[in-house]
Amino acid sequence: MSVAMQFLRDNWLFLLIVGGMVLVWLLLRTPGSQLESTASFDQQVGAGQPVVVEFYSNT
Repeated sequence: MSVAMQFLRDNWLFLLIVGGMVLVWLLLRTPGSQLESTASFDQQVGAGQPVVVEFYSNT
């Protein structure tokens, strides 16, 4: 039996869990929007439609 097949056989559950976590992250993450300025943000927020605003700080 090859080394790769033995590795997969020994670690299939761990690999499945990690793969599932990556898939869930890709499906559930919130993509950023490309706003040109604060004026376009104000226009979008004041358009009469419900808006979700998320703040992110990388500090």
